[in-house]
Amino acid sequence: MPSDSSIQSIQRAVKVLYAVAGVEDGCSVAQIANKTGMKPNTVYKFTRTLEREHLLSRKTSPLRFVLGPTVPELKLLDDERKLLSVSSKILMRTHAQFLEAGFMLLELNDTTTYQRLYVDGNRPGVLIQRREYIVPLYEKASSLLFLAYANPEQAHKMYTAHPFETKGKPLWGTQECLDEFLKKTRELGYCQPEVPDCDGPHFRVATPVFSQGNEVVAAIGGCILTSCPPEDRTLLIRLCVEAAKEISNQLRQALPQEKKLKPLTA
Repeated sequence: MPSDSSIQSIQRAVKVLYAVAGVEDGCSVAQIANKTGMKPNTVYKFTRTLEREHLLSRKTSPLRFVLGPTVPELKLLDDERKLLSVSSKILMRTHAQFLEAGFMLLELNDTTTYQRLYVDGNRPGVLIQRREYIVPLYEKASSLLFLAYANPEQAHKMYTAHPFETKGKPLWGTQECLDEFLKKTRELGYCQPEVPDCDGPHFRVATPVFSQGNEVVAAIGGCILTSCPPEDRTLLIRLCVEAAKEISNQLRQALPQEKKLKPLTA
């Protein structure tokens, strides 16, 4: 069991982190001391320890402390693990309702879309985990979905990394045509590409997974052969929309009841 002094040290370290959290210009040792009720010498010792673990970072001229990179890294790691854990169960349950289809979880990392989880009819009940399976931008439902929901800065980065003139124009003809499709995607709440599938005659759809902050953090994708009857396409869209909603809702459960976001609409 940890000693009382160890517990008190942890409590004081947490107080220091709370004192600087959300202060854009950072806090001086004296300001942290005033906020926490600790002596300046004690505060300085804690800031040095927290700085070594990258929980705090310093600004100079004058000396100020802000939250370090370890804090968002821990949050990102926790979010990704929760996303994969929640999605795994929901993908398997969704696939059980339509064994002929394939279902997948995809994420956007910087400007590249990666497929993370996949299950299909060739190996029912087996969830395949992937890290380096890259999905092209202009022809796949998931990548186009991320582009549709990207803010202007993110969209600019994606277009810079994947130039439309060389990679998108052969498929879409004009930027205006693509822009109209992206607008339609946002209106529908899911993406259904209108260009040929380079991997074969498949009907594909992707639906957004939202974070607590209402940002698109992933996509649920689904695919079936284009030779399937129309009702199968309708079923695929419905299952993908429902799976994405359920994952989004579970990611939001950590929010206090009064701060929960409105339910998604398809």
